[in-house]
Amino acid sequence: MRSRGGPSLTLIGGLLAVPLLLLGGAGVLPSAKVIPRGLWENAGLAWLAGCALFAVFGTLGLAFGVPFPIIAAVAVAGCLFSGWKAWKRGDLEDCRRTPTLLGRGWVLLLAILGLGSAALTLALPINAFDPLLHFAYKGKILFHHGSPTDQALMGIAGDSGLFGRMVTHPNYPLGVPLLEAFAAWLGGGWNDRWVQFPLAFWAAALPAVVFFGLRHLSLATAKVGALVAASVPMLYVRDFLAEGTGGLAMAGLGNTSSLGGWGDLPIAALLAGGCGLLLRARATPCKRAAMVAGLLVAGGACMKNEGLAMAGVFALALLFSGALLLAEGEAKSRRVTWFALAALLVGVLPWLILRSSLPSIDENYLSHFQPDRIAHFLGGGAELVEKAPKVMVGQAPELLANPPERRMLVPGYFGEEIFDFRSWGLLWPLVFIALFAPSTRKDPNQRWLALLVIGGLLLYALILLVTPWYLPLLRDKGIPERLMLHLVGPASMIVAAWWARPSFPSSTT
Repeated sequence: MRSRGGPSLTLIGGLLAVPLLLLGGAGVLPSAKVIPRGLWENAGLAWLAGCALFAVFGTLGLAFGVPFPIIAAVAVAGCLFSGWKAWKRGDLEDCRRTPTLLGRGWVLLLAILGLGSAALTLALPINAFDPLLHFAYKGKILFHHGSPTDQALMGIAGDSGLFGRMVTHPNYPLGVPLLEAFAAWLGGGWNDRWVQFPLAFWAAALPAVVFFGLRHLSLATAKVGALVAASVPMLYVRDFLAEGTGGLAMAGLGNTSSLGGWGDLPIAALLAGGCGLLLRARATPCKRAAMVAGLLVAGGACMKNEGLAMAGVFALALLFSGALLLAEGEAKSRRVTWFALAALLVGVLPWLILRSSLPSIDENYLSHFQPDRIAHFLGGGAELVEKAPKVMVGQAPELLANPPERRMLVPGYFGEEIFDFRSWGLLWPLVFIALFAPSTRKDPNQRWLALLVIGGLLLYALILLVTPWYLPLLRDKGIPERLMLHLVGPASMIVAAWWARPSFPSSTT
């Protein structure tokens, strides 16, 4: 699969993809007159909305056999039209007049963290296992062949039928490959560095949407939330400075960096954006903002398999918190929340349709969520040591003789992360303190954020309990911290609401 064009052309394509996606997202956001926001917040929201739109509708096109070049061409036209709509209604001027009241120190810190993370993303080539084989490879298939059902992904066909496959997880979502292929298509060539342009701004957007989601409480609360989100080391690199500054030189060469072509940062940013928009939609209330909130969470489901799990937890958190059904709160706030849920359900359908046509080999976790399998590991079932690399080559007979219990490994791994200050700072201890605050239990907005965080952690613990993989090997690759990263947005909002304000005002329910 030889690329047309050269690196410089792909660089141009990446540079074009950024403003196009921003324009595409800007037009679908609610008017800045209806839901006020500053330029910084608007840019973060527009970026995430544009990426989510492209991922959802691109997946829809692929599910119905539309070749990728046609999807990309329609996306360009749609983005330009959407941006024209946003300009016509005067959003830019309204955002310019909306204050954030961030001091120069805040602006400098957030600029360094956001733009620095983007620069580091582009400085790293695609060379780790997940970015290379799960995402970039599929992006090349879309760019060169136009369809995910090509044999390069589906398998190798022979006289006797399908007998081989090219990738470990053929049924990984195609959101990240779609974004990479879009940059390559705009530039007319594939380059492993510059196709990452659309992936370079997740960490920069996340604090902005946290600020946006909390600003109706008070600007002080919003500032705390943005600072908490931006200062989590795991957003950028795992085990920050654990091995001194020499470890930074290895970023991107293993599993230490969160930046680059991974699928975890997109889920974290899109989930944060969905939470922020829904908080503001319920406070206004605004149906359009609620629908875009659901679209953002659906976009996360198009980025990585765990995004679909988070979409389910998001919906259940709204249900069990009383945000959907109970009489508590205003009827209009409940009504717009239903719009968010409807948009989420519609948004994940394209991926479910496409996924049904792709081979499910290693990542079919539904087949592992069986009562007998769960009971086996909860009852003290042994770790699957036969899948340990050393056991497979006959170098670890002690593991076969005395395998550890998986039920002891899972809580131990999550417990280690809660107090891993090099990766998380004080985020998780503060989250668990905030979860027990009276205001968190009493207010439906804080309740659904809390249930989202708690439910996400419990679901990921259950997934690791039944995983078909050798669990200590997953731990070496950065699990569960890469899973916990998905929850940084709502976790930061909970901490900020508890820290800067005792409770949400009753008018937001």
